[in-house]
Amino acid sequence: MQDSDLDGLLGLAARARPTPSTDLMDRVLADALALQPGAAPPWRATAMARQGERPGWLARLAAAFGGAPVLAGVCASMVVGLAVGYLNPSALDYLTSGLTGAETGTLELFPTTDFLATEG
Repeated sequence: MQDSDLDGLLGLAARARPTPSTDLMDRVLADALALQPGAAPPWRATAMARQGERPGWLARLAAAFGGAPVLAGVCASMVVGLAVGYLNPSALDYLTSGLTGAETGTLELFPTTDFLATEG
């Protein structure tokens, strides 16, 4: 058997792809759907429901956003957005002076940028 014969056989096998029957696909999908886990309610909501209590407005708000960690991230983003949008940039000198030790002035991260223009 030559290489060309083997290439011909492999090409013939690649062109004649077997298709699964619809019965097989229905059984595979039914098995897959049977194994899918259901959505579990948050532990706090189930504990409250067992006790007959109604969750507060903050718990309902957190549940609407997807949980307390998501709500914390949204609130943190809101606070940072308000701070960046409202604060005057000159007020940030108080923060940078604590980092650099300088009373006034700007923070120079690259004191000289000559190394960017040199070759070699």
